Amino acid sequence: MAHNEYELPDDFDEYDDGAISQVRRAHKAANKRIKELENEISTFRSESRVRSVKEVLESRGYNSKIADLIPDGVSSADEISAWLDERSDVFQPSAGGVAPEEQMQSPDNEAPPGFAQLNEFVNAGQAPTGDESQLLAMIANAKTPDELNRILFANAAGPPVY
Repeated sequence: MAHNEYELPDDFDEYDDGAISQVRRAHKAANKRIKELENEISTFRSESRVRSVKEVLESRGYNSKIADLIPDGVSSADEISAWLDERSDVFQPSAGGVAPEEQMQSPDNEAPPGFAQLNEFVNAGQAPTGDESQLLAMIANAKTPDELNRILFANAAGPPVY
C-alpha cells in the first residue's frame, strides 16, 4: 500500500477542549427533558379528557359510569356529545339527576304491589343483641313457642301476617 507523503497535519488534534463530549451531554439532557415533557403532556391530556367527559355527562344528565365506555379517541366536548347522541337509544339520561331509589319513591312511579307490606315487614324486625353463640343458646333453651317467638320476632304472637 502506498504511503501518501503529502498528508497535512491535523491542526485540531492539539486543541481538544472536549467540545464533542459537551455536545453529547447537552444532547442527552435535551432528550431527557423532552421525555419528561412528553410524559407531562400525556398526563395533562388524560386529566383534561376525564374532566371534559365528566362535565359533559353531568351537564346532559347521564350516569357518570358511562365515562368508562367512551373511547379514548373521543375527547372534546363536541365529540362526546355527538357520541352520546349516536347512542341515545342505549344510554338514557337519569331523571334530573335523581337516584333510582328516589325515583321509586316519587309519586310519578307507583310502587309494585306488596312493596309497602314487604317494607313494613322488613322494618319491623329487630337486630339481635349479643353474639351468635348467645342467640343460639337462647333459641335452644326456649321451652314454649311463645318464648321462641319473643326471641326471634320480639313479640309472643310471632311474625306479622298480612
